[in-house]
Amino acid sequence: MMEAAATLRYTDIDLKKQTGTPVIVANSLMRRRDDIDLAAFQQHWLDPHGPLTTKLPGCRHYVQNHVLDSAGTNTLARSLRIDGIPQLAFASPEDRMAAHGSAELKACDKDSELFVGAVSRLITAVEGDAAFEGPPGSVKQILLFVAPSPPSKETAGEAILDELQGVRRFVRHEILQQTHAPGSRVPNLDVPIEGLCEVWLSDMDAVVRNAPLLDRHRGVASFAVKVYRFI
Repeated sequence: MMEAAATLRYTDIDLKKQTGTPVIVANSLMRRRDDIDLAAFQQHWLDPHGPLTTKLPGCRHYVQNHVLDSAGTNTLARSLRIDGIPQLAFASPEDRMAAHGSAELKACDKDSELFVGAVSRLITAVEGDAAFEGPPGSVKQILLFVAPSPPSKETAGEAILDELQGVRRFVRHEILQQTHAPGSRVPNLDVPIEGLCEVWLSDMDAVVRNAPLLDRHRGVASFAVKVYRFI
């Protein structure tokens, strides 16, 4: 039964073929402060920071991706020292900019100083809200393509996908901009990113099976994450 589950492909939906209204996503690559341990970082991020973030005007979806110490987080990912990747989705660029100029964001920025040591903001676009729904029981991985980018970066995610086992859902983000978080006093995390993909795998067994494959792809940082969805 485990073997059958590990070889499932697109059992829920093939997002490479999905069409729909683009959603603008603010992805933050966060590193915790040096004087805070991982447990304290995660707890503060969940509460009080999580509820503060849900108050941002115009935010359609908000998820926290907590990086796991597992085979799905490869050597390159560990070297980047990224502890978490929050994702906030908006219906339009205008909605995102309005939220980023709000009093609610100023409160989030102030609170971030208490537990975040460095951050980089990656603005992307995806098609449809389904990108924020993982199949039940699946394990999520975030793949970051670290500059310099591999050849044919537009299809790099799909090429890796063809090698992976147990894929239940796949989303490739179109990168629009990478910048320091506007208005934030938290130092910038200088990690240039050329691509971002999300993969949901059938189970942890598939994560372990795929780990050697991902390690062979130079410039691909793979993060296994635990997802907390607030909105």
